Amino acid sequence: MKITKINPRGFCQGVVSAWIKAKKIREENPNKKIYMIGWLVHNKILIDSLHELGIETIDDTNKSRYDIINSFSKNESEIIIFSAHGTDEKAIELAKKKSLNFIDTTCEYVTKTQNIIKEKIKDNYKIIFIGKKNHPETISILSINKNIIFLENEDDVNKYYFSKNEKYFLTNQTTMSIYDFYKIIKKIKNTSINVEIKNDICTATLERQEAIINMDNTIDLLIVVGDEKSNNSNKLRDIGIEKGVESYLINDENDLIHDWFIGKKHVAITSGASTPTWVTTKVIKIIEEKWG
Repeated sequence: MKITKINPRGFCQGVVSAWIKAKKIREENPNKKIYMIGWLVHNKILIDSLHELGIETIDDTNKSRYDIINSFSKNESEIIIFSAHGTDEKAIELAKKKSLNFIDTTCEYVTKTQNIIKEKIKDNYKIIFIGKKNHPETISILSINKNIIFLENEDDVNKYYFSKNEKYFLTNQTTMSIYDFYKIIKKIKNTSINVEIKNDICTATLERQEAIINMDNTIDLLIVVGDEKSNNSNKLRDIGIEKGVESYLINDENDLIHDWFIGKKHVAITSGASTPTWVTTKVIKIIEEKWG
């Protein structure tokens, strides 16, 4: 069986930056309690490696990040880390108001999206944002202004009245599928509204998706290594399926199933932007040894 290792794959610069920052904070503060508010990045293996360094995750799905921050009091022996996906602006402002010792690791691409939305609001644009419901990045964006129109799929376009007398600015979550983006754009354009569109899928996500879109037509099995919470990893698997290729998302080599490989002639392996290189390397090694 032929094996193709798709490039690029694995860690993006934003994830590397957040991970290095977290490790450096621990190295420089060996005796302080360090808390991550939400997963630093969406990969449990990476989060577990930070737990081993004594960095604790607070990720209560029943509480907003604002409520979590509100439970903290100023304590010089504690450091708080906000995740790379972005955080509700009210939570950040509260942390400042309470004089908490915190580090914000928000990815630069997310920050750019936040900033352009703020600029467009000042210019009297109505904002349309495409993303995944309840994803940390989406929550951080929607916290900018209560009037942002949120779309998760093309059917959501029918839920809103779009005035032809208003000017709209449309952008999106940095880790969404290029296919999903254009499906919604097509529906939006059919409304004939005055809309400025900016595709904010980040470079790392787009390059990984394009590599799947353009992969060899002989590939009949795609293995994506990534956490089930990782939106960009899920979208790589979804794009493989959209191309008609049998595709699976796995966390690590323990999730590989022998039956997937029966009768297959060409397998491709890639990984999401938050997946550690060492995990993908081990998956590739196992596939080469068992089915190569």
